[in-house]
Amino acid sequence: MSISWQTPLISQRSESNMNATIQATAQQSRFHIDTLNTSKDIDLKCVTLAVGKNGEKEILLDTDVKLKEGRRYALIGRNGSGKSTLFQALSQYLIPGMSRSIKIALLSQVEDENDERGSDASQLSALDFVIKGDRDKVLARERHDALNKLLSDQDVKQVHLYLLQTWLIGAEEDVKDAQDIAARRSGTRGKAARLEVIKKETIVDRFRDRLEGVRTGVPVDDELDDVQVMDQALALLTSMSLQLESLDVSSLGHQASKILHGLGFSPEVMQQPYQTLSGGWKSRCSLAKSLLVSSDVLLLDEPSNYLDIEATLWLEAHLSSDESGRTIIITSHDQDFLDNVVEETIYIRDQQLKYFDGTPTALQVEERKKTRRMKTMSEAMDKKKEHIQQSIRQGVATAKKTGDDNRMRMAKSRQKKLDERWGLEQSAKGTRFKLNRDLQGYHVSRRLEIVVDQGEPPVTIKIPEPPELKTKGDAVHFEDVSVRYSRASKPLLQDVSFTLEQGGRCSFMRANGHGKSTLVKLILGELKPASGKVTLHPLMRVGYFSQDSVSEMTTIAAKDAKLTALRYFAQEMERERGSIDEGEIRACLASFGLQGKTASDTPVALLSGGQKVRLVFALIVWKRPHMLVLDEITTHVDSPTLQALGETLRSYKGSLVLVTHDRWFNRVVIEGEKPNARSYDSDDAGSTDDDTNATESRAGTTYRVGAGKVRPLPRGMEQYVALVEKRLKKGGVLG
Repeated sequence: MSISWQTPLISQRSESNMNATIQATAQQSRFHIDTLNTSKDIDLKCVTLAVGKNGEKEILLDTDVKLKEGRRYALIGRNGSGKSTLFQALSQYLIPGMSRSIKIALLSQVEDENDERGSDASQLSALDFVIKGDRDKVLARERHDALNKLLSDQDVKQVHLYLLQTWLIGAEEDVKDAQDIAARRSGTRGKAARLEVIKKETIVDRFRDRLEGVRTGVPVDDELDDVQVMDQALALLTSMSLQLESLDVSSLGHQASKILHGLGFSPEVMQQPYQTLSGGWKSRCSLAKSLLVSSDVLLLDEPSNYLDIEATLWLEAHLSSDESGRTIIITSHDQDFLDNVVEETIYIRDQQLKYFDGTPTALQVEERKKTRRMKTMSEAMDKKKEHIQQSIRQGVATAKKTGDDNRMRMAKSRQKKLDERWGLEQSAKGTRFKLNRDLQGYHVSRRLEIVVDQGEPPVTIKIPEPPELKTKGDAVHFEDVSVRYSRASKPLLQDVSFTLEQGGRCSFMRANGHGKSTLVKLILGELKPASGKVTLHPLMRVGYFSQDSVSEMTTIAAKDAKLTALRYFAQEMERERGSIDEGEIRACLASFGLQGKTASDTPVALLSGGQKVRLVFALIVWKRPHMLVLDEITTHVDSPTLQALGETLRSYKGSLVLVTHDRWFNRVVIEGEKPNARSYDSDDAGSTDDDTNATESRAGTTYRVGAGKVRPLPRGMEQYVALVEKRLKKGGVLG
């Protein structure tokens, strides 16, 4: 890449909280918008992001980062494509050219365990933890209260020290801003910027001298007298009061409570110590904190993880109605969530950021349309070319036979046009291709080649079918089952009866705490009912994926940095069988897209969330269970893995019990909806090329769990979402 003298390539690097060094470069002009600090748009050219101590792994290469103020974006791409790395680079201002005046808030999948709020952090309630997350507002209030107390005490010396410390902090920030500007300027303007840095550094030194003089009692030149100190302090206090009013600090607690309530916190849970909360509720606190903080750009990395449908619907409404004017960028495996919130889509492909004006589903529709259009055009052009070539061959043969020079020249002219002007006959807009408008730059042909974009290779997941049970009987049968925990005022489940036949499938829906996990424990035999009877087929093997399966494997991998997927699988196989068959292991892992160096060389700790889920799931299904019990299997996966998993489970012949909050996944796996059924618009109706190989699935039953009952929903997920929305509106959670 060549860079001219006025657009130097600036580089920065930093250690992220993911323990990986991020290196960032970008092309900049001396007159870059960063020197103006007037826009909240982000427009960065030729950005390259690399990770590793020496930047050995390039994530993005010479691509543009363009974010318009006030827009809501989906950022999609496979795990490992660089979504989280890009978020880290943006939030830490690592990309040269980013204006420090743009305030960026990040909700990361990897929370910093050292992110405490002072020595009493362990005593903070969930509500206080969220409130203190808005550090700027909290700090502004604390500074205001501190100065107000000093003025009330009439302690002139302490007031003087407070003023000097405040001015010193402001002067030091001015130096940093001046240094950033000077680093980006050259020539005469660069010299002036460096002189400005020296001038501001002199002011900092002066404040430090005055601060030391007041502390030691040694007077310095131009020092303020007592009257001037108090006047300056009163003016500063007035300014602080106006700032607090503009920041709406007084309503901070009310705003935090409202957000936590929307995310499912009861008033009692809000007052519980933050440190005593489970990982899922801590994640909700982090999400609430990022929503509360005032920012110009909000980066949300998998915000719907650990959220039930109630909280997800509230979050959709909250983000869609956001009136702060900030830019929002979201990554999520929940396609319904993204489609209901975002306006534009950014997707990472071939180390490039590509932009689409619409939702991820609309992008899928557009890409399928384009692929079909290019295939149709290519096939038509091939037929046309064959016809022209045949006519040329006949013309040449006739010319040679008759000695007709004119016919020979005509054949050669046709061949020349075929060589020079063969290719696209339509522009990207569908209009007739014009050489003077649609073909720019240097090309070896007069027309563009017809290229059918095959996209990224799909994720493959193949589940071995279970052996047929030799005896008849239902897979699971509940008869008048009740469960009551000690100290509970009423039963969690009462008189529950339902049947899951062999090869049947069902799912349990409701917010956390209503009995879904209890039902799973009853099915697995880990819990005995207080009354009633749970009957399982006596010969049936059960494969169980729990919410903690991935975290348990990650904990094991943390103790052995060299533990690979192949070795982890071998250890489990040896524990189960007492023997190891490496060929069988490799075949099983390959059927889940874990092959080659990914399986044998890459440590488990470095696998993506989707790859870890595939590894755990491979260990479950290699035993060929007759029934799968899957509790929140969608939490850690990327969208391609989720789609592959949904498609293969849809045609699975064994019995299936599912607990999930993913609406698309439930519709496909349990209710039998085709994977792309909702990815077509009116112009696309009837065209289901992507579903031609999809096998028919027997629809199962979606159950609603709550008030001690397990009730079937005739209209499945659609009915459940409608019931949740109605309840949330009635409770004032949704407007």
